[in-house]
Amino acid sequence: MNLMLARLIVTFRKEVMVVLGVLFLLMSLPIIAVVELANVGVSAASSSLVTINTSTNKVEIRDPNGNLVTTLDVMTAWPVAGVVTLEFGASDFPYQVHHTGIDIADVRGKIGQPVTTFMPGVVSLVMNADNQYGRYVFIDHGNNIQSQYWHLSQALVTVGQQVKPGDVIGLEGETGLATGPHVHFQINVFGIPVSPRNFISGNPQLVP
Repeated sequence: MNLMLARLIVTFRKEVMVVLGVLFLLMSLPIIAVVELANVGVSAASSSLVTINTSTNKVEIRDPNGNLVTTLDVMTAWPVAGVVTLEFGASDFPYQVHHTGIDIADVRGKIGQPVTTFMPGVVSLVMNADNQYGRYVFIDHGNNIQSQYWHLSQALVTVGQQVKPGDVIGLEGETGLATGPHVHFQINVFGIPVSPRNFISGNPQLVP
């Protein structure tokens, strides 16, 4: 009986593979749908939290209820020189289905580029040991705005330290789940990732 079943599988192996493939796809559809719905939800939430007023050219920060919290000038201080290799919201599978920041890579592929904060704030978290995000620095800017800088080769600040654009907070690296020297630059508003391009104009300079 087992021999006959084995012969049938060999004879119809193409058909069996097609059936198994279809079954796998059908079983995956609910998972894919949940992931896509989550991505749509994050995108919708982030776009409602941070908007640019085209008449004043100011960044408007709103809370999850839609109330205006504060307005800020559009910044021009990118955290590190380099080229943008992955935008906010793009697919970064298998690392992130919905990329939560902007990746800025060193154009020469070297480690050690100085990293600064994009706006004044207070260092809220420092990790100088390797993990999936690598070594990183988180900075609190008030009004529930937080910036994050992942994959550093070294963090150079301490928790509670006040920093401003131009202050070196760390060195660009390749720690954690990184495929090359770069900084993952992320901004959270009320804990939700938002596009850094809502805050910063233009692009990073290619070299310092």
